[in-house]
Amino acid sequence: MMLKHSFFFVCLALGALVALGACSKTPVEPPVNGQQHLLDLLNAEDRLHRDLSLTSEAMGRKMKYTVWLPGGYDASKQYPFLYLLHGYGDDNNSWVDKGDAQRIARDYVAQGGTPMVIVMPDGLVNFYSGAWETYFHQELIPAVEKDYHCDGRRAVAGLSMGGYGTLYNVLNHPDKFRFGYAMSPATDLDGFGKLVRAQTDPSVFPPIVLESGTQDITVSIESVRSFSDLLTKLGVKHDFIERAGGHDWAFWPVCLQKALGRIGDCFE
Repeated sequence: MMLKHSFFFVCLALGALVALGACSKTPVEPPVNGQQHLLDLLNAEDRLHRDLSLTSEAMGRKMKYTVWLPGGYDASKQYPFLYLLHGYGDDNNSWVDKGDAQRIARDYVAQGGTPMVIVMPDGLVNFYSGAWETYFHQELIPAVEKDYHCDGRRAVAGLSMGGYGTLYNVLNHPDKFRFGYAMSPATDLDGFGKLVRAQTDPSVFPPIVLESGTQDITVSIESVRSFSDLLTKLGVKHDFIERAGGHDWAFWPVCLQKALGRIGDCFE
């Protein structure tokens, strides 16, 4: 009987130690012999922070954004950032809720991809320009990169209206982004052409990818082809991907898988 009671109290003590370790904020040294502590397993999970908000003077309102952190995110380290832009009528959660972005990003990192922080801002219906551009560059980017520790490497990607925002940003702020991936992008031949011509050296622009579906009836593939031709004429290096598909959530998650790979490579 004494042995049974002793065994019971040993188990109880061990359980209490585990519980204290799980609640403690003090870093715990990893066990020997390659065993992984429970806290390490918990920290290995990716995290999604929905509907964070920032009061914007430029927009005159609170602006929402969602942040995805890769598994193993360590606040003592710095990370490259991807700004992922939604389309017209959607919001900062649409890439997650409709486009499966969290799973796609998780799988990308798990397969050896570059860990990055993904910021999904609410673009409203402003086409990521005007007052929204001021908010983005002067308020959101400084705040979120301070909070989540950006290392200075940035990329931008987006669909439809977000594709427009992607192109606008890499053409108007080429020094701030290392890559732009525009999916089914709305385009502006005259406006974007002026942005390109404002630079005397077209090599200042980061790598750009345009990807559109041949069955897209919302943003015609002809308009994207015309824009690709304009970039070629003006000496801006880019890739143009045409494939079967429409202007929908069946098309864009596949784009995102490719975009993460290309962006991760440019971050290396």
